[in-house]
Amino acid sequence: MSSTQSLPLEGESVDAELVPIREISRVTGVNTVTLRAWERRYGLLVPQRTSKGHRLYSRSDIQRVKEVQLWLGRGLAISKVKALLANQTLAQNEQVIDSNWIQLAQQIYTAINNFQRKPLERLIADTLALYPAEMVADYLFVPLMDDLAGNEPGMSARRAFFSNLALEMILEAQARQRQSAAGERILLLSPTEQENPLLAQLFGYSLLINQHPIEYLGYLNPQEALLACQALDAKIVVLIGYDTVNAAGLQLHLTSLLEKSAVQIVVVGELIAPFPALDLAGQPAVKPCTNQQEAVLFINQFLKG
Repeated sequence: MSSTQSLPLEGESVDAELVPIREISRVTGVNTVTLRAWERRYGLLVPQRTSKGHRLYSRSDIQRVKEVQLWLGRGLAISKVKALLANQTLAQNEQVIDSNWIQLAQQIYTAINNFQRKPLERLIADTLALYPAEMVADYLFVPLMDDLAGNEPGMSARRAFFSNLALEMILEAQARQRQSAAGERILLLSPTEQENPLLAQLFGYSLLINQHPIEYLGYLNPQEALLACQALDAKIVVLIGYDTVNAAGLQLHLTSLLEKSAVQIVVVGELIAPFPALDLAGQPAVKPCTNQQEAVLFINQFLKG
């Protein structure tokens, strides 16, 4: 008997609580590509099927995805999650911490140090297929970029090799996702001209695989940012950055957008460091987010309810 169940046909009862894959993706924030990979490669989900082969999931499947996310965030390798969930409860495993993200970073760093394109491409592609992109950003790419930020001989070359190769792959992945993105448009901006676009584009990929149309325009001064926001009819403007930013400049950007548009603003990354000092007390139109996971969750809830 197949592990994937088929639903009854014509007149037979169907559980009203079953939901399609796009709904479980909306609720959990895990994109449909990753959900299918968890099913095919690791058997973490066993959806039912309609007569046309479409996947349907139960409320228990939604809870299971959330549990998987919890353990991935704590460093457990995806290959170990099924056995852990099958044998013990979450309460029994509160102390279980693994080093999956550290191991992945070491493998990627080795490929970077040796300037090995093919192994690096395989590592990045496999990681993005198995883990939510925003989790990859927070636990893998942000620390890697920090490690590559030094001035010692060869570091600039390594940083450029990694960031340009990864950016190339992410832009290709974005292109594959754009056709299915629909709904309100999101404008992504960098806070400075010096900001490396890699992490912003990875965030854009996260939004695209959650089916939100995005436009990343890099750095724009406050006037140009406002013009772009209005021209694109953006519902949300995301300011995302991981380098040091001038608090006064950030205040100017935010004030310009708030005074002349009704847009929701999301601030992501190191930009929230000066946030408490800004004149934005009680401003509900600005949402500071420490990391990309928090930002994707907020945007999904804001746009999809």
